[in-house]
Amino acid sequence: MDTYEKFIAIDYGVKRVGLAVCDPETHLVFPLCTLDRSVKKTFFENFSAILETQNPTALVLGLPFHDDGSPCITTSQVKNFAASLARRYPLPIYFMEELLSSFEAELEMKSFGVSAKKIKEKADQEAAVRILESFLASPKRNRHTPETIKQTAKEK
Repeated sequence: MDTYEKFIAIDYGVKRVGLAVCDPETHLVFPLCTLDRSVKKTFFENFSAILETQNPTALVLGLPFHDDGSPCITTSQVKNFAASLARRYPLPIYFMEELLSSFEAELEMKSFGVSAKKIKEKADQEAAVRILESFLASPKRNRHTPETIKQTAKEK
């Protein structure tokens, strides 16, 4: 386990972005917040404030694919978002492949009797929790950065 590393996970969405954070010593993962993306400037101001407060060592973006492993529209959007983050913040960025993290988070909250309003408020950050937990459980060799994704694509 990477003790003393603090990661913030991002569940990217066109309208909302869910964030989760891990404790740097125990790597227990907690939902952090959901940010609105409707105004780009406001989004990045809020995101910058969170980074300043949380002081992470790296960011982890959920990278979605179709059930068959092929890229979807959101795959490209997440890669573009990662490039935008890389231009703004001097932090390592990792991708964690994900499939249905938001859907699973919503289902689980429903099963616990959470109201539809609360589900809408919290689903994205709960999806980010799943992304970060998966990332932390994966071997380091399976952790992909934008550069390793590009290299893998060239090799194919």
